[in-house]
Amino acid sequence: MKKKVYHWQPELSTAIIYWSCTFGILFLSLILTLEHTRPYLTSNIVLGIFFFFTLLGCNRYFMIENEQLIVHALLPIRRKKITLSAIEMIRVGPKCIEISSTEFKEGTQLFIMTKKNKQAFIQSMKQQCSLTAQIIDDPLLTIGKHY
Repeated sequence: MKKKVYHWQPELSTAIIYWSCTFGILFLSLILTLEHTRPYLTSNIVLGIFFFFTLLGCNRYFMIENEQLIVHALLPIRRKKITLSAIEMIRVGPKCIEISSTEFKEGTQLFIMTKKNKQAFIQSMKQQCSLTAQIIDDPLLTIGKHY
């Protein structure tokens, strides 16, 4: 059986920086293409780099297995396996969720998700018997960090 994954993006400022740089690579490739009237190896290589970073940016997801929440991130050192019993609270906002756990470096982490993905993730979390966390609907939760 195929494992269910729930895609997410990081909090707003990090997502904006990442995707701006990624699309900057696309525009550089298009500029290089316009410089020549025939296919140009350099512009195709830069376009390939853009597709690589696009696939890498879409490769952030959650997976629930063996009483653990696997947070698959861009960099392998940022990937985490969090036991479901260590999750203290899940706040659900209109466009994001915030997970509080002692296993996160800052204590909480914010994840931007689509509405469909978010609902499926929350339903899947509610079905886990080892989850003791409170799931709170918070319509005031925003997609940026609060300082």
